[in-house]
Amino acid sequence: MRGNTFEWRNREQGSRDWRLLPATLCGWAASLAAHAGFDYCVEQEGRLGMLPLVLVLSVPLLALLGLLGLPFMRSPILRLPVGVRRAVAARHFSIIVCVVAAMACASSALAYDVLQWRDAASYAARSGESDVVTLVRTTSPAVNSNRRANDCQIDATISTITASQVTQPSMMRVRVYADRPDCGTLKQGGEYRMRGTLAISQYGTMPLWLTDIASVERIRAPNPALRVIDMMQQAFFEQTSRLSDQGKVLVPGLTLGILGQDYIPPDSGNGKTGTGIDSTYANLLENAFQRSGILHLMAVSGGHLAVVATIVRTACSFLLLPRRVTAIAIGMSYIMLAMCVFPSDSVSRALLMGLAGAGFLFLGRRTQALAALNWTTLGMLMANPHMSRSFGFALSCTAVLGIVLFAGPLSAWLTPIMPSFIAQTMGMTIAAQLFTLPIQVLIEPELPVYSIPANLVIAPFVGFSTLAGLASLAISWILPNLGFIFASLASWGTAIMELMALNLGSGDRATIPWTGGAGGALLIIVVEIVGYAAARLAGTLFTRITTPEPNLPGRRLMRNPIERAKAWGERTHNALKTMKWNK
Repeated sequence: MRGNTFEWRNREQGSRDWRLLPATLCGWAASLAAHAGFDYCVEQEGRLGMLPLVLVLSVPLLALLGLLGLPFMRSPILRLPVGVRRAVAARHFSIIVCVVAAMACASSALAYDVLQWRDAASYAARSGESDVVTLVRTTSPAVNSNRRANDCQIDATISTITASQVTQPSMMRVRVYADRPDCGTLKQGGEYRMRGTLAISQYGTMPLWLTDIASVERIRAPNPALRVIDMMQQAFFEQTSRLSDQGKVLVPGLTLGILGQDYIPPDSGNGKTGTGIDSTYANLLENAFQRSGILHLMAVSGGHLAVVATIVRTACSFLLLPRRVTAIAIGMSYIMLAMCVFPSDSVSRALLMGLAGAGFLFLGRRTQALAALNWTTLGMLMANPHMSRSFGFALSCTAVLGIVLFAGPLSAWLTPIMPSFIAQTMGMTIAAQLFTLPIQVLIEPELPVYSIPANLVIAPFVGFSTLAGLASLAISWILPNLGFIFASLASWGTAIMELMALNLGSGDRATIPWTGGAGGALLIIVVEIVGYAAARLAGTLFTRITTPEPNLPGRRLMRNPIERAKAWGERTHNALKTMKWNK
């Protein structure tokens, strides 16, 4: 019985380690529960005290104590059925890991919320301070504002705040809304002293807003590395501004993760964006990308790192460099690329996973994508608990999870009925879409109809355009004309993307209305589970019906039009060669 109980351990594969996936899901759920419990306590204004948070933390704690005292489960007080005791005993250590991950993530989220609530900047915003002086360090480039009242926005972290003539330290994240000409002077990584109005954010992921900026004083310029990157980005945007309208919008988006109309040039003293982009066309194109299901291409993710890693690995292999040198070079290229693109949660996730893969290569171990994803997710949830409520981070993680788990099986299932490269692309697209659809419904209650065919058509051009855009970014500040050539090559691929988005993302039939909120997401999950079960059942029935000899080893070779066409081509080629040889 012991062998049957622990048989699952013998079937575990190091290349597909699923053991940490339940712990990651439990940790994410516990972090969300802790955030929700704290928000509920704040809304109740302390009438219930900390009772909801005590309940959130006591459940995993009691479960952990019960699992650690597993032998006492046979006592009359905890008399459980024999089957339940055996199931718990078989998964004893796995359940303990899940409980510990849940407690760690919930504790981190609770500590983060408490520190935010007691922060001086948060207190000043809740008190309605109309005039504050803050010392901030910017963490992103300045982009066009999503508020009509301001020209630009930039994310920052408050270091000190002066309110009511009292200066206090702070660690709050804030979104600064400024106007020209201050927009052109704000740089990523700089420290500035600003006077304005601090308020609780009305929407978005940032907890605070700093608006009505009266004065901006630069205290410290960005470090030399960020200044070089800013110079490279300015030169890159100068070259993309010479492209057509779609190139001005899409090439920066595909390369840096920031659309061309959102870029703020240094000399933005006038009322224009400085790039000559028609705002109506830019908004139409962005909406078409979203409705056609290919807006994810305008965000930097693991695909950019994969392109860079392939180039670095090929160069190191050509030079016959040692494995450890190759791993270090790949890791350095990941860091440089992450510094050059627009910062986001998906970039952080991709960077950490890429560094984990480089570490596996340095140690001479095979890369385990699922294990790296789980460790990365847990680490980021404990280090930055606010990411558990980030849609960008959730979309990035679920897309990678779907690709890791189901891209291979889906490709193998589609290969007999279509060419292999099309099957691989469609398998990755379907796998990513299945896992991201519930989150997309939470953001926008609609389903893109043509998402899979759109991604299938543009897939061959994404890698080429990304590589050309990165080459333009790397060389435009040294050789502007050559940088423009690479940007033009990238715009050829983005022109195909524009064509697909405008044709598939326009009209009333481009999307299907769906129920929003948690109910809509749950309905999507139920539909996917039912569809998966129906497909498995249909496949099993089809195999049994078409297999007249079920007791023979192996599996019957199924005929399909692709195999027949291949066989006809091979036989025709051999026949022509034989006829030519006989002559």
